Amino acid sequence: MQTTTFLPLSPAIKSVTIIASIIILATMGYMAYQWYTTKQVMLLVTFVIVAIALLSCMVLIPRKLTVTQEAINIHLLAWEINIPADEIVKIEHYSHGIQQTIRIAGAGGYFGNLGLFRCKECGKHLSLITNSKDVCIITRKSKMPIAVSIADNSVFNAIAEVQEQN
Repeated sequence: MQTTTFLPLSPAIKSVTIIASIIILATMGYMAYQWYTTKQVMLLVTFVIVAIALLSCMVLIPRKLTVTQEAINIHLLAWEINIPADEIVKIEHYSHGIQQTIRIAGAGGYFGNLGLFRCKECGKHLSLITNSKDVCIITRKSKMPIAVSIADNSVFNAIAEVQEQN
């Protein structure tokens, strides 16, 4: 049994991402033009720092979630997080999202809630949330929990089956 679902951005996160991207890209274009005309090194350094920050947010975007009997795989833009079934302690579904989260490091709203967050439900966790309305927290034995969006309940049911087998 294998269940795969793509993780689309929620309308609110999509709006924030589009508006912020337009502002960032316009600013980067202006900085590149200013560097080209004035040759100020600080403009180039700032341009590179902004580009690295933009790319670091992009590589954390979760694209799809694959659930098999052996593992849960979260496919990010640049790599994949593999959670073996025997590593899973508990799986909780929050149909109204996680409340009162505090961002420790990462992006809150730009491409989703990505990075390290803290909440009262599970403490410090890795957040890979693209839609805050339907969230699943996967608690692992040796590593910190992961909060991930789920597109539909069939994915959560498949995740719950993996947990029941262990």
